[in-house]
Amino acid sequence: MSGTEFESKYVLAARGREPEEHARLDLLQQIFDPTTEKRLDLVQPGWRCLEAGAGRGSIARFLSGKVGPSGEVIAADIDLSPSEGVTLPNGKFVKHNILVDSLAPLGGAGSFDLVHARFLLQHIYDHEDLAIQRMVELLKPGGWLVIEDLEAATMGAADPYHPMSEAYDKVIAGSVVAMNASLAVDPRPGRALPPRFHRAGLTELRHEAFLYIERGGSPLARWYVQSTEGSRRGYDEAGYSQAVDVTINALKDPDFWFQSGAFHCAWGRKPA
Repeated sequence: MSGTEFESKYVLAARGREPEEHARLDLLQQIFDPTTEKRLDLVQPGWRCLEAGAGRGSIARFLSGKVGPSGEVIAADIDLSPSEGVTLPNGKFVKHNILVDSLAPLGGAGSFDLVHARFLLQHIYDHEDLAIQRMVELLKPGGWLVIEDLEAATMGAADPYHPMSEAYDKVIAGSVVAMNASLAVDPRPGRALPPRFHRAGLTELRHEAFLYIERGGSPLARWYVQSTEGSRRGYDEAGYSQAVDVTINALKDPDFWFQSGAFHCAWGRKPA
């Protein structure tokens, strides 16, 4: 598979809509960074860390502070425009496709104490195990892989009395089917992390997941709206334009309460 083929499947590619995508990524950081930072508390001064799928660069900056001047952070992504202007005093940003590019520009096999990825696997449907395998290859013996990802299949209306709840639940069920059919977005990457880590030979496995109950118009609801609007073209082409409208209208209504996708995290250690 070529890098071009991979990029063409990314439904939220920023080309032509950079301001909107950068705003969506900024909101993502606002919502999820506090939890991610707690999950990366294991990082020690002097470590060499890889942030795979660096986005706007906030977690790379956080890791840079954790490892200090004696450590190093490499932040990789297929598109570096969202992180333009972000500097790492002890690291760098590298344009890189984890599925197909040589690992040498990142430092090569066995060169990282930590590899972290957030919301990356959902966008590489049917190649999740390959991505994990290559991340494990990059780890030093004893190094940690930490991956966070969402699960769209747990989304749903929270208030059975709201007039849009039934339609919203039908849309969510249909969108999960559409994601599977698209072969572009994995709707359930989070729950599969522990078995995938096990198959990759990792040990000391841990996993946690949680979800939110929120109302329309909240920061999380606005992030879902931005994500839905960003991938509207794919939904329209698949004949789901009405479903997109239902989703957006519900999530903008402050009287509408909803359950989020589950926010999963798995930790695994490469045997020494």
